[in-house]
Amino acid sequence: MEKRIITAVLIAIFLTPAIFAAQTESIRITKITDGDTVKGIVNGKEISIRLSGIDCYETSKRDRAYKQAYLNKMTIEEVVQRGKDSKEILTNLLKTNNNITIEFTDIDKRYKRNVGILYAGEVNVNEYMMQKGGCMCFEYKN
Repeated sequence: MEKRIITAVLIAIFLTPAIFAAQTESIRITKITDGDTVKGIVNGKEISIRLSGIDCYETSKRDRAYKQAYLNKMTIEEVVQRGKDSKEILTNLLKTNNNITIEFTDIDKRYKRNVGILYAGEVNVNEYMMQKGGCMCFEYKN
């Protein structure tokens, strides 16, 4: 009886990650919108992707940029410049790597875009942008 329980537990431990693993696909980036949003072709279809877990500053003077300026005690010009800097960092990272994949984690119902983790080779792009791209941590809520 103990062997059956141990076997069942081991099967559950090793099969559960495979069952619940997120879908990962190759992607060809077609546009970098800002530091946390890209467009790309996956399986022949162009889709918009929001990078999960991060929030970068806006690249233009829009409502959200004014909110970021207010909340972070910055000028609107500082927000926009940081947004442009983040976009440039992401652009430079992705243009030097041909092996880009996306791990889908959710769907943004508000903006009709996919949410996921982008990888450039072995580099987790989302984490990279948190460390080097001037992005903030963001808990995605649908």
